[in-house]
Amino acid sequence: MSRRSVLRAGAAMTAATALAPGFFATDVSAEESKAKAAIDGPADFVFHNGPVYTVATAAAWADAVAVRGNTIVHVGDAAGALAMAGPKTQVIDLKGRLLMPGFVEGHTHPFLGAFLTSGLDLQLANLDEVLAAIKTYAKENPTGPIRGFGWRVDMFPPEGPNRAELDAILPDRPAFFFAIDGHSLWVNSKALEMAGVTRDTPDPIPRFSYYARDQKGDPTGYVLEVNAVLSLVNAVEPISGDAMGKLLEGWLPKAAAAGITTVFDAGVPPIGSDQGAMFALYVDADKRGVLPFRVSAGYTVKSPPIDKAVETLTDIRKRIGSELVKVDTVKIIGDGSQAGYTAWVIEPYADMPDSTGGSPFTEEQWHQLISSVDAAGFDVHVHACGERTTRVALDSIEKAIAANPARDRRHTIAHLVYVEDSDALRFPKLGVIAEFSANWSSADPDTLENMVARYGQPRASRMYRTRSVLKAGGRVSFGTDWPAAGYFSTYEPLKSIQVGVTRQLIGLKDAPVLSPADERLTVEEAIHANTMGAAYQLRMDKEIGSIEVGKRADLIVLDQNILKIDPHEIHKTKVDLGMMNGTIRHKA
Repeated sequence: MSRRSVLRAGAAMTAATALAPGFFATDVSAEESKAKAAIDGPADFVFHNGPVYTVATAAAWADAVAVRGNTIVHVGDAAGALAMAGPKTQVIDLKGRLLMPGFVEGHTHPFLGAFLTSGLDLQLANLDEVLAAIKTYAKENPTGPIRGFGWRVDMFPPEGPNRAELDAILPDRPAFFFAIDGHSLWVNSKALEMAGVTRDTPDPIPRFSYYARDQKGDPTGYVLEVNAVLSLVNAVEPISGDAMGKLLEGWLPKAAAAGITTVFDAGVPPIGSDQGAMFALYVDADKRGVLPFRVSAGYTVKSPPIDKAVETLTDIRKRIGSELVKVDTVKIIGDGSQAGYTAWVIEPYADMPDSTGGSPFTEEQWHQLISSVDAAGFDVHVHACGERTTRVALDSIEKAIAANPARDRRHTIAHLVYVEDSDALRFPKLGVIAEFSANWSSADPDTLENMVARYGQPRASRMYRTRSVLKAGGRVSFGTDWPAAGYFSTYEPLKSIQVGVTRQLIGLKDAPVLSPADERLTVEEAIHANTMGAAYQLRMDKEIGSIEVGKRADLIVLDQNILKIDPHEIHKTKVDLGMMNGTIRHKA
């Protein structure tokens, strides 16, 4: 080809890409692809000989992909991709395996998960097994504090666990164990002593974050919600930056192996009073080249005062960030969980009719906080397990929209265990993203027993209504909320996707289906929620979430096509290869 022909072909390619969103190289001949490579250089990677699920509106399927640097430069036919290969190009034969976008986790807690799951795993069948496991672990680890994670609320009566059960095993060593929902703590007398918690100790947030007490007023060893929980943890085993950095780095390869290429960190434990110190650990990992995913992080407001939220977030943003790490959202802990009666509900709990739970904030504080964050141009991400929290958050967002200038808003409300019909319709109306922890939506023992007891009918048969939001025209994103869960804890999006599709406990094809059964998603819908849906939430939908020319090369190779197999088998799928930003981060 003459130089003029080469330039003409390159100009045509550039014009097509600029003028046609969702443009695919399927429309370009192999000769034109070769001409493009002659101008810009050959591709660094070519993927071919397997189905490519793009999650793109314009063309959901393709035959091959080429990557140059950190950017996707060809999506379409194999001839066009291979024509961009040069002597140093890594040509990857998919051998029939599925190529798709990397998973975008719309709500998870890498630091908390790495910390909480580094102790004793208490995701066991019953209390006897839990106590036996603690006793064995104590013998095998004879010195220092003992911590663990994963006991289930249905192992105990409504008043929760008691320190006496731990004191019988651990009379002299401090011990604390997180519930699987991450909202409460079970501690022994030694831990209470170290924290200085007695009958005279005031609760951090009365009736919301508190130390459960017996009839005499003495603490029972059941500690609820983050303020009270942190007071115990920091007294027994203070969270240090070095320790958290090492724990995180140990988990990062597992995240890459799960196909995760982007996360929204929905809340970090502070080092001292500075959440920014934790975010800086992500930046350090990025600088050292070991961070396998992008990070969008939320500065957490867990209780009053609220007047410094925008100022603090702005300060953190100025101090901390990198190409892959940004702190750009205000996370609001709007309530607790149904398990501890701290989720804020509209009608009283069926098994505690004098309680509707609570929130750390008054309604006026809700309105002030969200209005100020919105006015500053930031998005809020609200933890809302209870339906009243969802309603008040929507009310506050609606007021902010009316009061503040028009802009592209990406406010998100997360978890949404139960939402009233009238409020579900407000998500599309207000442009609010509904973020679901799909792995919670199984008919597991906790849901069928504990949640049914808390809610009663008909509410108990109308939980996690993801499809209803989609049918109303709303946007949905997925995140595992790792390590928090109702019955089983996971950071793996593939498991979350399977539960979103089946609404059944993993591993049992004939397991009960969580009602309403018609809230089950298609595999395509569930994948979208964990890719483009979450990417939109994080304002990254122009860069990631689908396989399109011009987007970042965040790609994963699965050993089986999850869109073709029995959905009950999705959790068995392995991620054979993971690429983030054009660099291979995982290879099986």
